[in-house]
Amino acid sequence: MNLKLITLTRIFLVILLIGFFAIVSLLLDFAYSNNFRTWFIETIVNTEKLKLDIKGKTLLEIGWQPELTLNNISIKNKAWPRPENVAKIDQLSLQISIPKLFHGDIFINDLSISKPELFLFKNKKGDTNWNFSDRKADSNVLELPVIFENLHIISGIFHYYDGIRDMNFEGGVDSLKGSGGWQLPITIESMGSYQHKTLNLHASAGSYSELRSEKQPYPIKLNMAFGQTEIAIRGTVIHPLQVADPKLNLSLKGPDIAELFPLTGIPLPPSSAYKITGNLSRHDTTWRFDHFNGEIGHSDLQGTVLVNPKLEPLYFDMDLFAKTLDLADLGGFIGGEPNHPDQSVMEDDALIPDHHFDLKQIRAANGKARLRATNIINKEIPITNFDGQLSLNNGVLKFEPVTFGIDEGRVNLWMSAYGSRNPADVDIQIHVIDLSLSKLIRKVNDIQKTLGKINGKLKLKGTGNTLKDILSSSNGEAYLVQFDGKISALIVELIGLDIVHALGYYILGDTQIPILCAVVDVNIKDGIAQSKTLLLNTRDSVVHGNGHLSFKNETFELAMTPYPRDFSPLTLRSTLKFSGTILKPKFSINPLSTLMLLPPVDIGEVQNIDCQKMIRQAKD
Repeated sequence: MNLKLITLTRIFLVILLIGFFAIVSLLLDFAYSNNFRTWFIETIVNTEKLKLDIKGKTLLEIGWQPELTLNNISIKNKAWPRPENVAKIDQLSLQISIPKLFHGDIFINDLSISKPELFLFKNKKGDTNWNFSDRKADSNVLELPVIFENLHIISGIFHYYDGIRDMNFEGGVDSLKGSGGWQLPITIESMGSYQHKTLNLHASAGSYSELRSEKQPYPIKLNMAFGQTEIAIRGTVIHPLQVADPKLNLSLKGPDIAELFPLTGIPLPPSSAYKITGNLSRHDTTWRFDHFNGEIGHSDLQGTVLVNPKLEPLYFDMDLFAKTLDLADLGGFIGGEPNHPDQSVMEDDALIPDHHFDLKQIRAANGKARLRATNIINKEIPITNFDGQLSLNNGVLKFEPVTFGIDEGRVNLWMSAYGSRNPADVDIQIHVIDLSLSKLIRKVNDIQKTLGKINGKLKLKGTGNTLKDILSSSNGEAYLVQFDGKISALIVELIGLDIVHALGYYILGDTQIPILCAVVDVNIKDGIAQSKTLLLNTRDSVVHGNGHLSFKNETFELAMTPYPRDFSPLTLRSTLKFSGTILKPKFSINPLSTLMLLPPVDIGEVQNIDCQKMIRQAKD
């Protein structure tokens, strides 16, 4: 028995000695053989999908804090033929602490990465080339097996293509420095670019021990400058490594809220300078920005914004309210420059904006939004009780509807823009209900005395990526009717060029005469609006008109022929002509046929006008 025990002991010692020499041999090979190090690292890192390829030399400095340096690295995803690489790194240097391994964690004393380049890709199914595992990670649990004490990244570049949104994103890191420790706060400073704008970041947070604590909220502080946009986040996160419950304050400031799109993924229209501050929290996968107060141009803003970035595409839900809304701040919705309508991107002397809508942004998200306002700032028309609702679904943008009041009247606007097509098809409908003409034209005192309300509809269908293109290609119809109103007698006589009666009203005082009816009935084809009926019928005169307006070059021609009902010894009986552009109209009459003294008996004997029939024709 003793002999057998001695024999087994000797065999065990031999095996142990062989194992020891094998381990020592492996360590020596790893320490001094470049080929063995390369093979060993690639073998333990590579998986069924991940392929690490070390093309350059590997260096190892031996000690209690060994440092490993790898050169000319590429990382591939075998399941993705394109792009060829997920990442390329010119040099990676890693230093670890062996004594701290006995604490149960991997402490990275220093990680330096030089000239990394990332090629990130998401296909239309939502699969990503940087996912090397078939197992879907639990989004509510964050594993942190490694503790970084120092991090350095120099001259980095990344490319990202989102197949769902069909959009490319690019950026770079000139320099990034990070530091932290078990008891030291974590800090990150970065300077770089994103989407051709500067992107600088400074962030600080609690230590790694605080990060793993289940008792204390984890403090976070971040300042980011993206172009001229400034973002600040302050607050704490409870259980950051489990079901994170952030309690944060978010501040946004910049010249144009549309510049947030590359950061948030939410398509927003161009805006005036803005400043917004509110609370940021998260429930499950939905982020909530609420209890915020802000200013956009001359408008204030309050409300709630919900964003779920986990859905494909991203989903948003906005409920916004403004106590005071400057209508000029909404200019970005129609392609103009907010608060600067005269500086929008369009030709000289043009009224219709020619700024392109970004269809890819419209296709980038789904969601809905509502904006309500009570006090409206508008120099031209007194607008009240604005309520605009829009939805975005698979590239289809709808206003459903946008409504606002003018005095006691109302305007309802519906629009559908099919952004899934390029150029987009657009349908527009506008209903006007009981609008007061005197409120629409406020600069001419005599016209302000005009009484009566206007009702009508506009229907348009056009194609284009600018408002100008949409109107220039549009087809549709429009009509306006007014009846049971009153108009300044002075205006009527001046339209009819009845000099004697006009002088009488001017000297003795103006009066109001009934409007029997007024009808505007227009047909629109290929961007040209052609009148079918233009009529103003009063007790004293009948005015017939004919004309057209081109949305393509904003030119128009309008001819108005007055027929006075009463006799006047000095009446100018000629067609009045208006022409030119919308912003630069011209007026003319024929000087050879205007003066008619003691005209023939047909003066004042115009045919009876069937107003109700014309109104019905315009409505049909």
